[in-house]
Amino acid sequence: MFLTSLQVGNTAGVAWNLAKALAALQCETTVVELEPEQGNFQSDVKLHMQPGISAITRAANFGRIVMLARSSSVVHFHFGVRPFARYLRRVCRAPFFVHYHGSDLREGIADAFRNLAVAEFVSTPDLLKWAPDATWVPNPSPLPSPPVRHRGSRPVVGHFPSTPEKKGTTMITRKIREMQDSIDFEYRLATGVTQQIVIQEMATCDIVIDQLSPYGVYGMAAVEAMGLGCVVLSSIEPKFFDQCPIVSISSETLESRLAEVLESPQSWHTIGEQGRSYVARVHGPSVVAKLVLDEYLEHVLS
Repeated sequence: MFLTSLQVGNTAGVAWNLAKALAALQCETTVVELEPEQGNFQSDVKLHMQPGISAITRAANFGRIVMLARSSSVVHFHFGVRPFARYLRRVCRAPFFVHYHGSDLREGIADAFRNLAVAEFVSTPDLLKWAPDATWVPNPSPLPSPPVRHRGSRPVVGHFPSTPEKKGTTMITRKIREMQDSIDFEYRLATGVTQQIVIQEMATCDIVIDQLSPYGVYGMAAVEAMGLGCVVLSSIEPKFFDQCPIVSISSETLESRLAEVLESPQSWHTIGEQGRSYVARVHGPSVVAKLVLDEYLEHVLS
């Protein structure tokens, strides 16, 4: 059965990666950016609806969203069901799906109007606490060619937070500066830049620290770093993941675990290859798109 989907919102570029994989499965997809994204991710059309946009522009953009939705088999909202969906529901017959990405559900930022959706997706398994009937859909990430690293005498440790206040950046940076008093390594911190710059910087790193958070899951930076063959450290709960090669850390163990990794450069290549295999197995776009498409078909055909 040929389907068309409308991806409403493009949090962390997830909708774009998902759309390309869905297209390969004969599900043509349009991605609508609803607000400016820090990473400058690709989308098919920008129809901004955030506060600050004039009422006239919002009305015009909503009209275009209505036209796209009415010609789609499914409507897939990212970062919660948006308030305008109440009005879209009245003029659109396609089933609504909602895809939660973190603070929208954990902090209740965008968890209203859930009753409008026929099914829910979550981007990380901890979110199942708030959406127990949802399907965990790992963020799709194409596997890049492994970068050619010219390792120098100084290891390179990177940290690339999308939102530093939520990634433990202050503590990570403080602990790393303290470690640099006794261990010789380079530290690269980049935030508030485009995704292209992040990937360029990340590709020069040996080790990437993803985040320190209380949720037990890794972020998109960890996926991208594993795809590039970096050793990744993050505050994960191993119980959430199957054979994940991320080095688990906490605020108490960051320094000791990072020191262990820095002192074992002979293990970096093996861990890096394990990371790339994990990304292909869990976050491969075709694998993820199949999960989503199966949910679409269940509700479109019912």
